[in-house]
Amino acid sequence: MAPSNPMTSTRATGRSRFRRSLRICAAASLAITVSLTTAGVADAAPKPSAAAAKKELAKLNPQLDKKVDQFNKTKTELDAAKKRLKVLKAQKQAEQTTYDQLHARVVQLVANQYKTGQSDPATAVLASKNPDQALDQMSTFTHLASNRGQELTAFLASTQRLRRDLAAVQATVQDISQKAAKLKSQKQSLEKQIAKQQKLSKQAGESKAASGGKVGGTYTGPASGSARTALNYAYAQLGKPYVYGGTGPNGYDCSGLTMMSWRAAGVSIPRVVPDQYNATHRVAQSDVQPGDLVFLSGNGHVGMMVDSGHFIHAPRTGENVMVSPLAGYWQGQLVGFGRP
Repeated sequence: MAPSNPMTSTRATGRSRFRRSLRICAAASLAITVSLTTAGVADAAPKPSAAAAKKELAKLNPQLDKKVDQFNKTKTELDAAKKRLKVLKAQKQAEQTTYDQLHARVVQLVANQYKTGQSDPATAVLASKNPDQALDQMSTFTHLASNRGQELTAFLASTQRLRRDLAAVQATVQDISQKAAKLKSQKQSLEKQIAKQQKLSKQAGESKAASGGKVGGTYTGPASGSARTALNYAYAQLGKPYVYGGTGPNGYDCSGLTMMSWRAAGVSIPRVVPDQYNATHRVAQSDVQPGDLVFLSGNGHVGMMVDSGHFIHAPRTGENVMVSPLAGYWQGQLVGFGRP
């Protein structure tokens, strides 16, 4: 028997070990792949069915309508506060001019009294440019006014008005700051909800382009007078996109469309849906006329009737101004009717 070669034996052992290592690595790799695949399947959230998405969307839409209304109300209040501030600043500036003129006259009075040796500390207070310091000496003012005539009386009155105007300006600036912060917060919340709405619409197969289609239409119904003018305006907006906070001309939300339509007819109605409801006369469904407002979704949505069974409205994000039947879904959302 030939003697064994130690080198050959060593190489055979090495090859055997290498093959075993390959088998172990392959098995481990397969186990990891299976594990990751199983984990991926387990972790992936199942997409809701179209029916489930529609159901969730139906709950979300009225909630979002009310959030848009709250946003619009805050924006309306903010706009009003800014206008009020502009008026108050002009009023304050006019009073400041009067105050400065009277103050100069009082300073001259103090100087004259000083020259004649008749100056007193109370008169010096009148010469102060600080209205708060002057008003703190009200009893002194009263005494001086009775002794030195109309100029001091006018100065006292101007000082009081100026301090009142300054306080009003400061309060309004603070009010604007608070409303602006609230509006920003509401906007951020709205945009999150709208993103969710758009996602659900897509899952429900209802996603629509809110631009690029035909814009405008012609009302041909029986309405007359201001109602016809309002409907003519609304029909001219057909096909324009829903835009929350929108009052035209490029897009509208529901109450923005009804407000602007009736404004075109010379009739002023409030900005938000609940206020529009309160500002209009109640009408029974059997007595509805074209141009009447129809209130829906717990007073979160509004449109304008075009006949006894259809209304024009700006529905929601992702949709355009359109005419919809009142029967079916919207009849179930009906709150009532109002005539501007």
